[in-house]
Amino acid sequence: MGDLRTVWSSLVVAVCAVGLLVVVPFLVLLGFLASIPVFGEVGDGARGYLTWASWLGAGLPLVGVVVSATTRRRGWTWFFGICLTVAAVVAASSWVAHVRHAPPPPPGPSHCVERSGGGNDCPGG
Repeated sequence: MGDLRTVWSSLVVAVCAVGLLVVVPFLVLLGFLASIPVFGEVGDGARGYLTWASWLGAGLPLVGVVVSATTRRRGWTWFFGICLTVAAVVAASSWVAHVRHAPPPPPGPSHCVERSGGGNDCPGG
């Protein structure tokens, strides 16, 4: 029974490592290529690739650190822990940049605006 647990945990750690080192960068590259405008068309396909890359970039290290820590694989625990820390820093900085650079609401009229037909938009009234 112990050998089966070792095999499964080794398989999970290997899949997480390959996914993190190969699949996530490949999805980021596909997202970058999909965002490049071609023949005047704006590339809108990047969102799906980058969403998958971000979820896998955070989820695979989390699974890897849990499995490697429970099976007492110190090297893999450090590797996945560092990758998880990098993913958390990238996510936090992206969130801060998004919150900080949110566009301000459009200003309302500061004076009365006459409309055809007799109506007007006056501030505060």
